[in-house]
Amino acid sequence: MKSVKTLIVLASILGSAVAGQAQSSVTPLLEMKKEKKKINVAFLIYDQVEAMDLNGPIDVFTKANVIDPSYHLYTVSASSKHSVASEGGTVRMQSTYSFENAPQADILIVPGAAPEVIISIVNNQPELFKWINKQNERTKLTMSVCTGALLLSNAGILDGKKATTHYLALDQLKQNPKIQIVEKVRFVEDGKLLTAAGITSGLDSSLHLIELINGKGIADQIGKIMIYNRNGDLSFME
Repeated sequence: MKSVKTLIVLASILGSAVAGQAQSSVTPLLEMKKEKKKINVAFLIYDQVEAMDLNGPIDVFTKANVIDPSYHLYTVSASSKHSVASEGGTVRMQSTYSFENAPQADILIVPGAAPEVIISIVNNQPELFKWINKQNERTKLTMSVCTGALLLSNAGILDGKKATTHYLALDQLKQNPKIQIVEKVRFVEDGKLLTAAGITSGLDSSLHLIELINGKGIADQIGKIMIYNRNGDLSFME
């Protein structure tokens, strides 16, 4: 009996430690919410950004804001005066703010795009990386969706961290030997960094954040509203 009680105590201690680790990355956000301060959530947009990478997280946070209005949601691009194209030009969007006047983000969300678009950005848009790095210095949490991880990688933000990306872009992410790549998962959390595997995985990582900040009940409610199964495994990917 004594050994059983010892195991139960150890399990309780370990469980508390794991729970503490899970909360640690969002503790500053929870403190802001407790103090009724709006949490700034910035969504980066750029030419040919993947619409689902962007709109999935926006939809999750917008619905969370209706239930529990804790967030200030906005988009940011190089210029708020000119629209950017998405989905081959089918969709055009204009950001709320530019790099010059965007508020400091508490949560920064960086969506992805086709690999050739990412390569073009790496080669031609140093101002984008300058802005990401400057924001990341003071964010409470920075998240990428899909190949957005490649942007964080090129900014040096993922160095020494665990991360993932879309399975078709893993080889590109592996070109940075400073990153510990995690495969066959929907998202990876390491400290204040959260990387989602690809496209719809942005829903998973966003709902995960809502669960940590607003509670599981609200996250599950949003999942039901979206008719999205949060508990689906990745066996279909085999």
